[in-house]
Amino acid sequence: MPVVRAERAEPCWVDLFTSDLDGAIEFYSRLFGWQMQGVAHSRPDHYQQAQLQGEPVCGLVANDAEGSAPDAWMTYLRVADIHSAMFATKLHGGQRYLKPVVMPGQGTMALIGDPAGAGVGLWQGFAPQDPEKSRGHGHRIWNELHTKHFEIVARFYREALGWELNPVADSAQFRYSTLGQGAQAAAGLYDVAGQDTAEGWRTYFAVNNTDESAALAQQLGGSIISEPHDSFFGRTAMLADPGGAEFAVIAPVRN
Repeated sequence: MPVVRAERAEPCWVDLFTSDLDGAIEFYSRLFGWQMQGVAHSRPDHYQQAQLQGEPVCGLVANDAEGSAPDAWMTYLRVADIHSAMFATKLHGGQRYLKPVVMPGQGTMALIGDPAGAGVGLWQGFAPQDPEKSRGHGHRIWNELHTKHFEIVARFYREALGWELNPVADSAQFRYSTLGQGAQAAAGLYDVAGQDTAEGWRTYFAVNNTDESAALAQQLGGSIISEPHDSFFGRTAMLADPGGAEFAVIAPVRN
């Protein structure tokens, strides 16, 4: 029998906030083969949904040119009660960036930040969300939070959002925990203290060949932040699109 799992504030969606929507559509469509649903400029917010073989992958939205926020990928965490999550965020030292907003016919979203300021979205759908069907080329496969304040941020996610963190490695050289464990792991928490890297959530997209995808991203005007390298989970690289939004690609290990 299928097991019905309670909401555990795990990643459920990602949006790209970009200052060049048309350029981003061109870049990611050529990199991942995404198809865009509808006409972006037909909506006031220019929101566009990317799909692969008819399955939703992510959203792309125009970054307000008058704002100061850089282009970035936003991770959303699925919660059972968004208003309770907002209250718990404030109670446990987090920040509330955007109060809950109802998206007609879909659900309610909000934006918060952990005590170190790293932003993340919250999402409470009106109906149960179907699990993602594909983890193939171009699909989101993993999300992790890079933080230089590991203990403080780990405590926040445990206390405010009910995370059960499982240590994968806990040394001065490498400290990493996951929400859930083994095949049930849904997100990562990575200690990047001492590293020359920005804090914040990172989205990983599956690819067939990491080296080829990194080279193609560069040809399309993006950049390579971290060269392709092997990891326990597969060959991975950290990239940035032409607008500077960072993301990762990984050719996962096939069992």
